[in-house]
Amino acid sequence: MSTKILPWHAPQWQRLCTQFKDGKPPHGILLTGAVDSGKSLFVSSFSERLLCQGNQPPCGVCNQCNLVSAQTHPDLLTVTLQDSKQIKIEQIRDVIYWANQTAQQGGWKICVVNPADKLNIHAANALLKSLEEPPAKTLIILVTDQPSRMLPTLRSRCQHIDCQLPSRVEALDWLKSKMDTSTDIGLLLDIANGVPLRALNSIDEDYLALRQKIAATLLALPEGVRSPILAASELKDADPLEVLNIAYLLVSDSIAYALTTGNSDKETGVVRNIDLEPLLKTYAGLDSIDDRYQLLDRITSARGMILGTSNANPQMLIEWVFIKATQ
Repeated sequence: MSTKILPWHAPQWQRLCTQFKDGKPPHGILLTGAVDSGKSLFVSSFSERLLCQGNQPPCGVCNQCNLVSAQTHPDLLTVTLQDSKQIKIEQIRDVIYWANQTAQQGGWKICVVNPADKLNIHAANALLKSLEEPPAKTLIILVTDQPSRMLPTLRSRCQHIDCQLPSRVEALDWLKSKMDTSTDIGLLLDIANGVPLRALNSIDEDYLALRQKIAATLLALPEGVRSPILAASELKDADPLEVLNIAYLLVSDSIAYALTTGNSDKETGVVRNIDLEPLLKTYAGLDSIDDRYQLLDRITSARGMILGTSNANPQMLIEWVFIKATQ
């Protein structure tokens, strides 16, 4: 098994490898999982394995592996967003043309569409035809963390592989092998919402500082200490999606804290940002739970508009969210 595969994805990996070994490969794969769940590791590692011509694929030394590593393999095509919020039909037409050509290296051809939920309706329908009548030895892998946004007919034409998250025990054991022992690994995993790769790669000092700033902002807004517009402007240099994601987690934690009357349990992860417990306790008493549920709805709407196809202004959306936090 490739060392790139996360240990808790071994069953999915072995099942897929067995299908190809037995001559019963799928022609389309729908690879799903949360952001940072390891989907990219899975698909890149399997692409290396399928294209490798060494004795123990992926060998890492044959010409095919070198081409994959250099991202220049002619039989591995990646389709993603290009200066747009959608994957357009012109890109899929190129895929169809490419898929119908003979493999330049004499083996499999692999097309990875990521994020597949960004296929517009015309692109999705065009790709559907290729999945219904796939060229020989051509594999199409659709990667997404939002499969519900895809055409049901497109999903149904693919074998579904879910890159699930590990149990808390599995995640902690794995992180202990990757991180400094002085680190509060449990806290980082909670902040990362149980996603180990996110805890390892994204929860750094900058993230924690931004989280502290947003927590202080949420506390100041209901008390009228800071205006929503000023608060949003102070976060203009941060990734707007990250701001909204952090705000969502903090507001959710304040609700969890209120519902458990402050008896949060670090082991069970009722409150994920447990190190901010004093702030959460204060914030939980500033307005009603119903108000905070409405704030979560607004944050969700704002995230949807940023991720959607409209050209929404992220700064104005954060202002819109913060205005709700004052009401």
